[in-house]
Order: sequence, then C-alpha cells, then structure tokens
Amino acid sequence: MSQLLKRLLVSTSILAGLGAIAPAPSLAASLTGATIGGSAPYLTYSSGSGKTFTVANTQANVQAALDGDSSSPGGNVELFSNSESSSLSASLSAILTGDFTSVFSSFGNFLNYNQNTTLSGKIAGQDITLSSLMATDWFGASAVNSVKVGIASASAIANPTLRQNAFLAAVAPLYNSSNLATQWFSDALSNYGFSSNQELFTLFVLAGGFQRFSDPNISYVNQDGGTIKIGLAGHYDAAALFGIESPLGVPLQASEVVKVIYDGKTQYKYSFNATNSGLTALDDGISHSGNYEVSVEAVPEPTTMIGLILGGSSLIAAKRKSLKKG
Repeated sequence: MSQLLKRLLVSTSILAGLGAIAPAPSLAASLTGATIGGSAPYLTYSSGSGKTFTVANTQANVQAALDGDSSSPGGNVELFSNSESSSLSASLSAILTGDFTSVFSSFGNFLNYNQNTTLSGKIAGQDITLSSLMATDWFGASAVNSVKVGIASASAIANPTLRQNAFLAAVAPLYNSSNLATQWFSDALSNYGFSSNQELFTLFVLAGGFQRFSDPNISYVNQDGGTIKIGLAGHYDAAALFGIESPLGVPLQASEVVKVIYDGKTQYKYSFNATNSGLTALDDGISHSGNYEVSVEAVPEPTTMIGLILGGSSLIAAKRKSLKKG
C-alpha cells in the first residue's frame, strides 16, 4: 500500500511539474514571408488619410498591406479580384430583363473557372495559406459537374419557356444542406431573422451572389496567444451598395468568405459582424469601411513543443532517480 501511495504521489508530482513548464501564451505575431500564388488576378491596397488605394503588386507592398490589426486595419490584398467581371457574374440588366441565357452563361463560366488566388506565409513558425473560393468550394465538385451538364443541355432547347425551366431544374440540386453555399446562405439569412428557402437561394445564385463573396480582402493576419486573427475588409453597411437605407434599421453586414489552410486542415471563415475601419476606398467612397475579424485556433510553435518534450523528459528522469533513492 505504501508503494502504491508513493507511486501515486510521484505521478501527481510529475503532472504538476509538466504543468509548471507548460509554455506561456506566445507574444503577438504577424504573418511573415507573404507570398501570392494561384492564377487568378489580385489587387494590393495601401492606405493613407482615411482612404485605401491600389498600389503595385509587389511582394513588399503585399507584406505592408497586412501590417494592421483590428484597431487600425490599414491596407488589404483582394484575392480573385475579377470575381465580379461581366463574364463571371450576370449583369443587372440581364437579371432585370429575365435574360436567362445570359444569366446562366455567366454562372456556367463561374462553374468552369478553376482558378484562385492564394496568400501564403508563416505565422509564429507555422505555414498558413488563405485563398479565394471557386465553385467547387461552394457546391462540391460532383454537384458542379452535374450542373454544368444540365446548363449545357438547357442551352440547346429552342423553346424559351422550356429552356428557362430546364435552367432552373439544373441548378435546383445546389440547394443542399451538405454544401458550404447552403450553409453560408442559411447563416446569412438567419442572422437577420429570416429563413432560407429554395427560391431565395436560386435568386442569389442567378444574381452572381456566390461569385461576389468569393474574393476576400485580407487586411491582416496576426496571432495573439492561442488565436490567429484574420481581418477581412468589407462594407460596414452593405445597403450602401444599393444606395438605400438599411431596411432593417441596422447595418447589413456580411464578410466575404476566406478559405484557410492551416495545420493540415481546411476551414472556411466568414463573419456577419463588422467594426468601423475608419477607411473608405478612394475609387468608390464606400468599400473597405468595415473590418470583419475571423479567427482560427493556433497550434504551438515547433520549438515550443520540443522544449516541452525535453523539459518533460528531464523532469520524469529526475523523478525516477529520486524514486530509486527512496
């Protein structure tokens, strides 16, 4: 019994010792070695005098654009900056006039657009990659392939009414709780007290909504203790996009979606809560007015883990030596 008690006391002592040498939270760190990858275009924004403005896409400018934080976001890097081009997103006139052939042609182009932009670097010694989204991220590869076939078949139908019905039938399966698009769309509506449904979702698809939320503007990537914080520049009140007052009496807020690859995992991050950035884009006077912060759980630095293992091994060896003497 005395030996059992002795071993129990030693084991408890070892665990307590390991807790004592556990690393304290790391000091704040920022993304280093910022590198752009992928084949989709991007834009680099600097800031000054309360305005953001484009600058040359150099590595130095990209790194400088990411030097802010939530209290002062500064510039940003827009990934997949052509997401709202006429070839990928239907024009407002095509939507309003019911030009389904043009609308579905644009959506079909997005489904076939297999390009993205990535922003990679290191944060506290760990690799991290932020990326724009493609249709396969939103809907899944299998669904994208099926819809492309359906749109192609519908385009060949001569009768306008039958062609329109075939177009709508082709995209209907995209409203599926298993994909990111439906999850995000439902989250966005429920945030303002509305319920999602097939009709609203299809209207959003046809309006090029998912293309427009695939191009995140990264304003900073910082680590504070065990949390990586990513700033997404956007509209503080999206109602300004339409030149109207918010119909709900509160700002309409929704960030773009960023794909985060970190510690061997892929996550999609977005937010519906913005703070005022104190900035607006020089070219339109309304963009970049909101800062949306999303977070990712950090992993310990490799050197920290090595120190913990070595420290723990030394402590256990010392305890064993002490036990033998006893």
